[in-house]
Amino acid sequence: ARRAGVRSARRSAAALPARAAMVTVTFTPADGGEAIVSEVTKASVLRDVALGEKVALYQGMNKLLNCGGIGNCGTCRVNVEQGAELLSPRTDVEQKKLKGKPETNRLACQCLVGGDDAPEGSEVRVTTAPPK
Repeated sequence: ARRAGVRSARRSAAALPARAAMVTVTFTPADGGEAIVSEVTKASVLRDVALGEKVALYQGMNKLLNCGGIGNCGTCRVNVEQGAELLSPRTDVEQKKLKGKPETNRLACQCLVGGDDAPEGSEVRVTTAPPK
């Protein structure tokens, strides 16, 4: 049984691209603070990328009271300045939470960045905590 697992893993690995395209994600605080840059080499949830880089995605009590990335609270809202085409389309949750907000507003917990379709050297620029 173990041998069969090894074979299937080899087949799966052969189907994967030799190297995933890298996407640069730049997070800039709305207050004009220092930007934080991250490099994404596989499809990743934008919220996870931000938190992994210690980006101040949540403000005030929302640091403790956010929904943990399931889209219920809307507190991880960001404004996409560049590279919106590199993100997954808005989800139904985002459509409801961001009703009346500009199309450039996204919930970081609901969008994927990167992946096999992203052109090498692509860049996404987002501003965290956009004005209400």
